[in-house]
Amino acid sequence: MTDIEREGLYMGIRNFREKQVTSGLSLDEEKALKTLLEQVDTDIKKVHKMQVNFSDEQMKASVKVEAIRNATFVESPVKRNFLDKVMKKEQIVYYNLQVPNWADLDSYEWTYTFALEVRSFMEQVGLGDKWSTLLPPIMEISAVESLDKEEVEWLNLLPDTKWCLTAFDEVDELEKLAKQHSEEMYESITWLKEHWKDGYQIYSDYTELGFIQLS
Repeated sequence: MTDIEREGLYMGIRNFREKQVTSGLSLDEEKALKTLLEQVDTDIKKVHKMQVNFSDEQMKASVKVEAIRNATFVESPVKRNFLDKVMKKEQIVYYNLQVPNWADLDSYEWTYTFALEVRSFMEQVGLGDKWSTLLPPIMEISAVESLDKEEVEWLNLLPDTKWCLTAFDEVDELEKLAKQHSEEMYESITWLKEHWKDGYQIYSDYTELGFIQLS
């Protein structure tokens, strides 16, 4: 397998995973994803001489549910050397996410398996069509001190907290339904509601899904 083929393989898995956490996969798409995952297992065994179930590793991967409020994004240009200036290369600009207090940043952690359970639960309570807007997913994002322009633009489009809270409040006995599902679901729903009430905008970060450690 060439590097280009390998890159296409992992990108295909990423695209399927992104759809899986937002709207779900059809049976044909599930089969296609399974085929790609099996190809990864074969490639890892051939290249690294290791027996790995890449699908299982992804299902255990950490998903960060990130909450931010009162955020500003400060430009942090990368210093250009003399040659860059002579060649008139475009200056690279990163952005630092800054908040007045550390309390303006918070995080909750799920596994990928549980993230899929939450999406399924949202469908059951009638929020399936709103879920990817209520908790926007991003498959990869830089550290908050080195965000690029596209990432900042994406973060600036996070949904209004009042709209999110209203969507949850419109579901009769949402907390009771979550409690009946599991304690973990109840705690997650409660965490989301409390943070929206406190003015946090929230998104889900799936970066770890693409960085499975081989041991």
